[in-house]
Amino acid sequence: MKKNTLIKLISLSLALILLVWLMLSGGLFDGEEQFDPLRSPSRANAVLPVKAMVIKKAPLTDALIAGGSILADEQVDVSAEIAGQVVKIHFDEGSRVEEGELLVTLNNADLYAQIERNKHQLKLARESEQRQRQLLKKQGISQQSYDQVLTEVSTLEAEAALLEAQLDKTMIRAPFSGQLGLRLISEGSYMSPGMAMVSLVRTQPVKLEFSVPERYVPYISIGNEVSFSVENTPGVFTAKIYALEPRIDAKTRSLPVRAIYPNAGLKIVPGSFARVTIPLVSSEETMQLLAEALIPEMGTHKVFVYRNGLAQAVDVTTGLRTESAVEIISGLQPGDTVLTTGLLQLRSGMKVQITGIN
Repeated sequence: MKKNTLIKLISLSLALILLVWLMLSGGLFDGEEQFDPLRSPSRANAVLPVKAMVIKKAPLTDALIAGGSILADEQVDVSAEIAGQVVKIHFDEGSRVEEGELLVTLNNADLYAQIERNKHQLKLARESEQRQRQLLKKQGISQQSYDQVLTEVSTLEAEAALLEAQLDKTMIRAPFSGQLGLRLISEGSYMSPGMAMVSLVRTQPVKLEFSVPERYVPYISIGNEVSFSVENTPGVFTAKIYALEPRIDAKTRSLPVRAIYPNAGLKIVPGSFARVTIPLVSSEETMQLLAEALIPEMGTHKVFVYRNGLAQAVDVTTGLRTESAVEIISGLQPGDTVLTTGLLQLRSGMKVQITGIN
């Protein structure tokens, strides 16, 4: 009897030792029976609380800030076409002149002498031509003799025109109305062709030149208004775009643009740096989305839309961006409900509960 009891105790001890070994080695938790909290019934039926917004069309206005330069409407360094000595300066530094006004006279005494000689020669040639014409009518001379006299008259007339053109080049005139700068010459100076004498600037109106990055080119067109400010004059001014470069600069990937400002009070000085504010769009037909609801993914963008209690991923095409909103060009329709929170936890097909509308 004692022997049987001892055998039972040994068998029970071995069974307990085997059970403890199996528990410690994890054998009871292998395979399909291993505990997984993600597969638990409570997790599978969980509903994620989120906030959302309803897509609708509304005005979307953005502005681009760019650096620009103030240009004169017209600007030139006045110079001579021919070489010569300055004999007379007819302008005051910094004064205003009108188009065609005489500024500088170069030495032209020899031209006046040639013109005077030409006048006498031309007078004699014309008188001779008249006499020869009368003789030709009476057949007193041949046609060839008359033609020679007529050719001489034509030659002297052409020479007179040439001398007048050369004389005109010795009288330097203002090519347009404007403001003169500082004088660079003195009477007695010898001028070579193209040597600057004084600058001439027309400052009413002035031009505003700036560049727009390539991605914003579709929002720029002739007739658009831009605002700008300059360091040397207080206030904000409005200019109108009047010209666009027909091609994008390959080096800067931007489009040069020019606008015009009347500059009625002559407050804006050419050469100034300008801070330009360019309105990009203002439309009543723009779908907008909060920037935080947009998810970038492999060069594209997607959002999560609420449909029948589930989150559904939708690819979208974006347009203009502001600090807080993004223009949606395609992928959504007005009235769609887009989820704006919990984006890291969301998966397509997950159950969600909307707790608030932005």
